[in-house]
Amino acid sequence: MYMTNRIHRLYGDSLIPPVTLRHLKTLTDCTGILQHAKYGIPNRFEGYCTDDNVRALLVTAKHYNVFRDESIFELLRTYMAFTFHAQKEDGLVHNFVSYQRDFLDSEGSDDMLGRTLWACGYICSSTKLPRGVREVARTIFERAAKHATSDLSLRGIAYSLLGFYHSRASIPETREKIKVLSAEMLHSYEDTRTSDWEWFEAIMSYSNARLPQAMLLAYDAIGEPKLLSCGERTLGFLWDAVITPKGVINVIGNDGWYIRDQQRAISDEQAIDVGALVEALLDAYRITGKVRYYQNACTCFSWFTGNNRLQSPIYDEATGGCFDGLSLQEGVNQNLGAESTIAYLLCRLAFEEVKNPAVVERSRVN
Repeated sequence: MYMTNRIHRLYGDSLIPPVTLRHLKTLTDCTGILQHAKYGIPNRFEGYCTDDNVRALLVTAKHYNVFRDESIFELLRTYMAFTFHAQKEDGLVHNFVSYQRDFLDSEGSDDMLGRTLWACGYICSSTKLPRGVREVARTIFERAAKHATSDLSLRGIAYSLLGFYHSRASIPETREKIKVLSAEMLHSYEDTRTSDWEWFEAIMSYSNARLPQAMLLAYDAIGEPKLLSCGERTLGFLWDAVITPKGVINVIGNDGWYIRDQQRAISDEQAIDVGALVEALLDAYRITGKVRYYQNACTCFSWFTGNNRLQSPIYDEATGGCFDGLSLQEGVNQNLGAESTIAYLLCRLAFEEVKNPAVVERSRVN
């Protein structure tokens, strides 16, 4: 069992559960983490994907950096081996893999390329991790980095920026990549935004918070004020879209998304969208020092523990897993798959990485 006995108190009386990797381990075999589960049982019929394995790789690396628990290295090496095997000679990466370990595609999506850079870039600069793990991560990163260009989708660029941001300490030349890719995102924002639509494109769909998060991290890396303004404005616009007047979190659902000048979808909410928003808010707090971002992150995280439209927990304390989604028509999806569980763990670990502002002087800028 992987667990800490820390229970964090946030603002007011709110508590968040201790960190546990029980369900992550349940979903993982000697090959990697399986994509899906039937309830809490791994579904081998659906096989694996690199998307989930690189995110699980990031979870284990962050877990070690926070807790220094060397027992995590077995999982870490499993996910690293999967990622290394999935990368082709040209640096692009297969995504889908059958349970029999056969590749099922020629190459993965832009998002997956960016997530690979994110995980491996983070590990490159994590000096407390084993050297062999860091060297393999660097090899994967350098092969993939040449494909991270302005031709990628916006989310592919955003995920790549996360990778270049974290790798900059060990691979200084990534600074130029940050300049080029953040300029591309800024251009999209300036071309699209209006007084009532502070966004990068004419639709808000999935993993929306990764876009402002990338802008904030790019600002933190190169200090361009326009990036900070863009990151804060778009993050504020997203927050206003997902918080109800009663303080309930309702992220944009994948049953129609949110198209400019149309009604936004309120059903089929996904944990990946909530988790990304929590992480973006915590990065905004870390970079700007504005305590309201931490408070909003706490409110957003409460979606997992029941502050949602159905007032139902999405995090399952019995297993340490996270349910696969929330539908107003069908209720909580009772399957505990990899993507939702990893999304929960990444944002839960993010609270361990920042200082709780309850101990910060109240005179700080709000």
